[in-house]
Amino acid sequence: MKNKSLAHAFGVVGTIFTLGLGTTPAASQDTPLKIGVVDVEMVVAESPQGKELQGRLESFQSEVQAQLDSMQEEARAIRRRIAEGVNSLSQDRIAQLEKEYEDAGIAIRRYRDDKQRQGQKMQEEGLRDIEKVLEPVFDQAREEMDLDIILNRVPGVVILTSDRVDITSVMIDLITAAAGSAAE
Repeated sequence: MKNKSLAHAFGVVGTIFTLGLGTTPAASQDTPLKIGVVDVEMVVAESPQGKELQGRLESFQSEVQAQLDSMQEEARAIRRRIAEGVNSLSQDRIAQLEKEYEDAGIAIRRYRDDKQRQGQKMQEEGLRDIEKVLEPVFDQAREEMDLDIILNRVPGVVILTSDRVDITSVMIDLITAAAGSAAE
């Protein structure tokens, strides 16, 4: 039953989409739609800004990993002192070392979490900067190639469209008409 209702819903959407295209200015034009497909991730990665961001992120990650390695070695050293001193150290000293070991573990987790957030922020800011550079480039490509739609190679993601393919007003009219006939 669920599959039939989904199929019905997709059929209705397909019918509305077809009706919408039939009543848009695009349908009255004889020119076929021109669609471009781009792998945005590759464009970002291969751009000078993307390569620079990747370098910064790798450098940041290396610094963080070096610091984490150092912190973890300090924690292991405390653990070794505990293991070596089990028979020779006082209970108070062992308890103090265990507390130091626990604090070291907490410090490692906090450092890792803080640096992870910092790295994510660095990446997000870098990608926003790249997006600002790419936006006019996509506009230029659309104009030079006379494209109506630019799709990301990732299925279902639309980068840019022309007014020729925008069926928003037709959809509003169809929904309004459907609501009016349902009220009757």
